[in-house]
Amino acid sequence: MKTTFISMAAALLAAVANASAPARQPAAKGPLIPAREWAMIRQIAVNYDLDEERTWLLAAIRRHENGRPGLEFGVGGPMDSGHPSHRYRDGYKSFYIQGMWAAGTVRKHYKGDLVEFGKRYNPPYPTQWSNGVSSLIRRLKSENGGKLPGPKPPKRKIDFP
Repeated sequence: MKTTFISMAAALLAAVANASAPARQPAAKGPLIPAREWAMIRQIAVNYDLDEERTWLLAAIRRHENGRPGLEFGVGGPMDSGHPSHRYRDGYKSFYIQGMWAAGTVRKHYKGDLVEFGKRYNPPYPTQWSNGVSSLIRRLKSENGGKLPGPKPPKRKIDFP
């Protein structure tokens, strides 16, 4: 009898605690990559002659690295390292500069093996990096119905305002 009373009291206290806890709203979910960035990624990919597979890879790199302006694609190490990809910090010019460096690396070094490519793109952790990027490619494809979003742009010189 005593055990039943204690169990009931514990259950009542738990119910009261849950009822008085603030309601948690689920985090708002948006696209993994916003439309504006997709348009820039598509332009970079076209300019660098990246096929569809490499374009998905470039987009996944952007999302995986997810850096602030000047490090959007994780190119060049720490800010102010002197790496030429760190010429801008405005979120537009830097995005294109970082994206072009990343696209050049993808075009030159990606041969279809993400772990091998990871040794080039993230030498300290190539397996973890490639696993994360591979997962993001699957998620990006799923989110976009297996098709690269937006129209494929024509090749053009990227002008900076």
